[in-house]
Amino acid sequence: MASLARLRPFLIFSRRALIGATAAYIAVSFTLGGTERARPVFYTCLAAWCVLILLGQLRATHLQPDGRLYRSACMLELIAFNLALALVLAESSLRAFAHHTGNSLLLSDALDAYRLQPGQDYGEGLHGNRLGYPGGEFQRDKERGVFRIAALGDSFAVGPAVAFADNYLTLLEKAIPKAQVYNFGVSGTGPREYYTILKQDALSYAPDLVLVNVFVGNDITEIMATPRHLDPRQNSLYLLLTRSERLLREKWRRTRDLSPAPLDRLGAGALSETSFRELEGNRLAVCLKAPPADLEKKWQRALTYLDWIIDACRKAGVPVAFVLIPDEFQVNPAVLADALSSSGAALDDLDLELPQRRLQRFCTERGVPCLDLEPAFAIESDTYAPRDTHWNARGNYLAAEKIAAWLAEVLRTRLNTSRVDSLSAPSNKF
Repeated sequence: MASLARLRPFLIFSRRALIGATAAYIAVSFTLGGTERARPVFYTCLAAWCVLILLGQLRATHLQPDGRLYRSACMLELIAFNLALALVLAESSLRAFAHHTGNSLLLSDALDAYRLQPGQDYGEGLHGNRLGYPGGEFQRDKERGVFRIAALGDSFAVGPAVAFADNYLTLLEKAIPKAQVYNFGVSGTGPREYYTILKQDALSYAPDLVLVNVFVGNDITEIMATPRHLDPRQNSLYLLLTRSERLLREKWRRTRDLSPAPLDRLGAGALSETSFRELEGNRLAVCLKAPPADLEKKWQRALTYLDWIIDACRKAGVPVAFVLIPDEFQVNPAVLADALSSSGAALDDLDLELPQRRLQRFCTERGVPCLDLEPAFAIESDTYAPRDTHWNARGNYLAAEKIAAWLAEVLRTRLNTSRVDSLSAPSNKF
C-alpha cells in the first residue's frame, strides 16, 4: 500500500498528461495541421500543460478530497482519460495492423486522390472502373485458357497523351492471344504504391503474371506526397472514419444518375518549354556517375519496395516480370541538350544507362525477367508526345510490340508452366 501511495502522484500526472496531450493534438491537428507551425505549437501547449499539472499537484498535496465539486471534477477527469486512452489504443491498433499486413491507410488515402474517379468518362475511351483503375471492370472469375496479367505502373499505364485504345497495355492484350491484361495503373505512383496496389487489389484477382512497369525518370527519385506536420490525415483512425463516411455517401449517391460529362484530356496541352526543360533537368540526377548520399537513399528505398513486390508474388505463387521505361532525355538528343542546359550539369557527369543497368542487375540477382525498352526507343524517333514526358501513339505501339514479343519468349522459356502452355506467339496485330 505504501508503494502505491508513492506512485499515486506519478499516476495522476501521467493520466492528466495523456488527457492534455490528446486534447492538444486534436486541437492543433484540426486547426494548424499540415502547416510548419503545427508541431512547435503542439509541443508548446504540451509543455505548458505539464507545468500546470505539476503546479496543481504541488498546491493540492495537503488537501483532502471533499465536496461535490471535487467529486464531479474527478468524474470528468476519469471520463476524459478513458476517452483519450480509447483513442490512443484505437490508433495504435490500426497502425499495428497496417504494419503487420502491409496495408497502410495513410498510403491508401493518398492513392485515392490519384486514382481515376469510378465511372468517370475522361474522353477518348478512358474510364475509371469501380476500383479507380483504367478500363473495364475486373472479374474475379477467369475463363478457361485465359492468361491474366496484372500490370502495375504510373501515368504511362494510364496513358494521358493517347486514346485508351492506343494505350500500350490495351494493345498488349490484343497482341498476345488468349491474354487478359488488367491495368492497375495510377498516375503519380512509384514502387511504394505498386506494392500497396499489389497487396490490396492485384493479387486478389489471381493473375498468372504480375508485370511491373518501372519508369526510370522518377520512380527512383520521387515518392508520392503524403500528409505532414500533424495533418489529421496522418492518423489511421481519422482515415478510417472519413473513408467510411465517403463510402456511405457514395452508396447514397449511386441512387442518383450523375452522368458525368466526358473530359477533353488530350486537349489539355503540353508543358511550357521552360517547365519541360526544368523537369527533364531535374530527372538527370538518376544518371549521375557520382550520386549524392540522399539519392542513394532513394535508390535503396525504391529497391526495397521492388524486393517486397517480388517476395509477395513468390509467396502467392505468381511469376513476376519487370519492364523498364526510359525517360525521353535518354533517347532524344535534343531533349537531353535542353535538360543539360537547364540543370547546369555536364554530359561527362552522367551515365545515361546507369539506372537501367542497376535495375537489370537487381532483377538478374533475383532471377526475375526484365525488359529494358531503352534500346528500342533509342533507334526510333517521334515516340514521345511534345513536352509531355509520356509516349504518343507511336511510342505506345512500339512498347506493346516489344513487350509482347519479349513476354512470349519469357513465358515459353523462363516461366514455362501449365498456365501458359496454350499461349502462342504474339500476333503483332493491333
